[in-house]
Amino acid sequence: MRRLYINDEWIEPESGQINPTSPVDGSALETVAAGTPAHVDDAVEATVDASDTLREMNVHRRAEAINAAMDAIENRTDEIVSTMTVEVGKTTSEAREEVESAIRSGREYAADAVRLCGEVTRSQYDDRHNFTRREPYGPTGVITPWNYPFEIPTDHLSAALVTGNPVTWNPASAAALTATHIAGAFAETSLPDGAFNFIPGSGGTVGAALSGHPAVRLLAFTGSTEVGQRIAATAAERSAECLLELGGKDPVLVLDDADVSRAADAIVLGSNYNCGQSCSGTERVIATESIYDELVAAVTARTEELTVGDPRDAETDVGPPINDDIRETTERQITAAVEAGARVTTGGSIGDRYIEPTVLADVAPEMQAATEETFGPLTPLISVADREEAVAVANDTRYGLQAAVFTESLQDAHRVIDGLQSGGVVVNGTNNFWEHQLPFGGFKQSGSGGEYKGRWHLESMTQVKAVAIDYGD
Repeated sequence: MRRLYINDEWIEPESGQINPTSPVDGSALETVAAGTPAHVDDAVEATVDASDTLREMNVHRRAEAINAAMDAIENRTDEIVSTMTVEVGKTTSEAREEVESAIRSGREYAADAVRLCGEVTRSQYDDRHNFTRREPYGPTGVITPWNYPFEIPTDHLSAALVTGNPVTWNPASAAALTATHIAGAFAETSLPDGAFNFIPGSGGTVGAALSGHPAVRLLAFTGSTEVGQRIAATAAERSAECLLELGGKDPVLVLDDADVSRAADAIVLGSNYNCGQSCSGTERVIATESIYDELVAAVTARTEELTVGDPRDAETDVGPPINDDIRETTERQITAAVEAGARVTTGGSIGDRYIEPTVLADVAPEMQAATEETFGPLTPLISVADREEAVAVANDTRYGLQAAVFTESLQDAHRVIDGLQSGGVVVNGTNNFWEHQLPFGGFKQSGSGGEYKGRWHLESMTQVKAVAIDYGD
C-alpha cells in the first residue's frame, strides 16, 4: 500500500484505503492509503511549525529543492507514464508530454522565484523611501484534479514551496497512485520537516477538512466550478486567499476568411485530446455561415481518422474516459441535441469503456451540448451570421476560460480579442493550450483569485508588503 506523508514521515493508517481500478480494462491497481480529517489536522499543524523555517530559507535553497524534486521525477519518467496511463486512461504519448511539461515548469518556477521582486515607488514626501516586497502566505492547502494528475499538482506544489509556503496536498482519489510519484519526489528534497505533506482521500472529507481548516491561509484548487465556489465560500469566512482554476465551455470562433483546414485540425485536437477531459478543451465551435458547411465536412473527416482504444497502444489517439459520469453526460447531450434537431455527422457510439469521438452539426446555442460542460470527446458546431453574432454566442455562458479565433484579418482578430469575455484567447491555434510563459486563468465562473503558470502563479501565491522608511530629521 502507498502511504501518507506527514511531517517528514511516511504513515500507513490503521484503516481506510483507496482501491483504484483502471478505466482501460477494469483491473485492480495498487492501493493507496486514505487520510482522515485527523491527518489533515496533523499535517496543517506541521505546516504551521514549518512556516518560519521555510520562509527564512534562502530562496536559492528553496529553488534547489524544487530542482531536486524535478531530477527525481525525471529519473522515474517511464514508471510514472506507465502508472498514469493505466490509472487515468491517458495515451502513453499524452502522459509523457504531461510529465515532461511538468518537469520543465518546475524548473522554470525555481528560476523565476529567485527573480521575483517587489518594486520601489516614488513617495510624494521628500524624505521617504517606499518599496514593496513579496512574502508567502504561510500554511497552504493544495487540492488537485484527476484529468491532469501530474502537471497541475507539480505546478502548484513547486510554486507554493519555492515562494515559502508550506503545503498540505490532497490529490484526486481517481489519480492517487500517480500522485504518489510526485509525493516521493518532493519528500526526498532538502525542504524543512513539515513543509510538504501528502494526504490522499475523498474530497468530501479530506479536501473539505483542508479547505475549512482555520490555520490554512492560502488555498489552490483546480476542479469544477461548483466545488470551487464552495471552497471559496468556506475560505471567505476566515479571509483566506484562494487561487481557483475552474470549469469552462470553451469556444472556437471560425470566421469567413479562416483557413478551414487549419481550423479543423485545431478543433479536432482541442475536442479530443485527453479524451476531451480538459478544462480548456474545445467545447463549442461557432462558425460563420459562409464557411460552415466546409468546416463541418473537414472536422468530420479528421475526426473519423482518430483511433480509439487501449491508451498503451502507440497507435491510439483517444483512450477511455475516466468514469461512467463522462460517458453518461456525453450520451445525454448527444441524445438531447439530436432530439432538438442537431445531427451526428460521425461517431455517437458509447460503449462500456470507450466513447467514439462525435461531431454534432446544426447545434443551437441553447442546447445542452452548447451550454453544459461536457468533458468528453464531443464537438458541437453552431452556425452564426457574422463575427458580431459569433462573439455574442461565445460570451453567452457563465464560463470564460480559454477561447480561440480563426481569421486571416488582423483587424478582426483584435476585434474578437477585445470582445471575448475570456481569460485567454488564441489566434489561429487550438484553445486547448497553456505554456509556462503565459498566465492561465478564467473570467466569470471559470476562476478567481489569481493566475496559473509562470511568474503570475508565483505572484498569486505571495502577498505584497508595503514598506515606507522615513529618514528625515
